[in-house]
Amino acid sequence: MVNLKKFVLDWLGPDLMQAGIVEMAACGDEVVMVKLAGNCLTLGRKLPDSEHHVSMLMTKGELRLTLNGDRMGFFAPAYIDFIGSNRWKDVRVEGKLEGYLLVVERNFFLETTSKLRSRISEKMMVYAQRPFVSLNTEEVARLQDLSSALYALMVAEKNGVFHRELVQSMLRACQCELWNIVFRQDESVEKAEEPYHLGELVARFLYLAHTYCCERHEVNWYCEQLGVSPNALTATLKRFYGKTARNIIDDLLITEAKVALRNPELSVQDISDKLCFSDQSAFGKFFKRYCGMSPALFRREQEKGKQVDC
Repeated sequence: MVNLKKFVLDWLGPDLMQAGIVEMAACGDEVVMVKLAGNCLTLGRKLPDSEHHVSMLMTKGELRLTLNGDRMGFFAPAYIDFIGSNRWKDVRVEGKLEGYLLVVERNFFLETTSKLRSRISEKMMVYAQRPFVSLNTEEVARLQDLSSALYALMVAEKNGVFHRELVQSMLRACQCELWNIVFRQDESVEKAEEPYHLGELVARFLYLAHTYCCERHEVNWYCEQLGVSPNALTATLKRFYGKTARNIIDDLLITEAKVALRNPELSVQDISDKLCFSDQSAFGKFFKRYCGMSPALFRREQEKGKQVDC
């Protein structure tokens, strides 16, 4: 497993001390939170890969960046999700900078937000294209309080039996408050009816897949929702993402399966039903094809503390 704290330090690079970033908290290799303070911070070298969820609460400063080829800027207070389906370049915060940078291991984030995702799916497709939220005084105060509590929890005594669960609960609270804000700001938003550009098609497919992969395994269903042919969707995804729709759906299913298999309260049959396979045998064959072992063996290896790559 990646040493997440070192990973984030390496990613931030030599501007770290110049930017005034001297405080960092971690929950194992699953969550790292950096307290931001200083005059300038460049995040444009290379954002963390698809294995991590990255976001930033900016309470002071000005954010400038290039998103999918468009140059734009935002003033604090604001919340930014560095969603991996977008192309980010030249991310820079200027002025007197304050806030928090949050990096979460993807499986931990999926586990934390599993019940939330189905309730925000419609907003997510729109949000993914412009993942920024400008905040008013009350909104930023609430998010700052929750972020401060999460940070304090991670720097506190880490030997408690339920420390991980407490961190997860506080992270979930931060996400719930963020989406409360998104819903309040966007109550009148309806699904766009006009044709969208290829980059938007990719973003819409990815968030449909993230939301419905457990219930919908068929590529044709996604094509019907997007109003495109399977060939057009495949060509667009290969161009922008390097994978087919089938590859992406299967990758997400495997991720969901591994998260569920880490939960001892769920039987393999429970997981098969949750992921909408026809039966446990079909689920087992699917999992073994991608991971080279049965779900039961994967679970036993995890219980022994072994890292299984698949």
